Amino acid sequence: MTSRDDTRRPIDVKRQQKQANRDAMVESAGGLFATVGFAGTTMEAVAAGAGMSVQSVYFAFGTKAALLRAAIERATPAPTGRIAESDADRALTILVDEAVRALDATGALALAATSAAGADEAVEEVCAWQDAARSQAATHLVHRLRALRPLARGVTTRRASDVVYGVLSPQLHAVLVRERGWPSKRYAAWAADLVGRALWG
Repeated sequence: MTSRDDTRRPIDVKRQQKQANRDAMVESAGGLFATVGFAGTTMEAVAAGAGMSVQSVYFAFGTKAALLRAAIERATPAPTGRIAESDADRALTILVDEAVRALDATGALALAATSAAGADEAVEEVCAWQDAARSQAATHLVHRLRALRPLARGVTTRRASDVVYGVLSPQLHAVLVRERGWPSKRYAAWAADLVGRALWG
């Protein structure tokens, strides 16, 4: 009897292999970007780390900037779905913990993009994409919390979102966690306290 695995069409096998190759390239690139930065990462090094030819890397992604964006997307944790939490303080903790988890996973890559933005137009586009996503996430966080508890008098959604955007930034995360040695849990608790004060006083 022939198993289902044995009857896979050649096109399916090729598609899976192509995806596996891309995943290997992105994983290799992500490690390099996070450790030696954008300028220090070469397509040759990415290819060597993935066990592929340089031509294959160029064919799959074209530019280092495209690889950087793919690495950020791959490293970003899947967002939590609807939070079944009616307590605003508890919801704040959950949402900030999720944001810090994303910073732990992508912060070094985000800084690699920022450091190279001035010298590469394609990287500037990656930075603009990241900034827009972070701004949207900050506003979304405020909206979710505002639905559980009204903002303090005089506090606007924009003002609160700006605080979230700044406190949960790759730059501040890098200073406190990577440079000053704060554990991520300490950073998350500190950030949640600041955000809570910004929203509710």
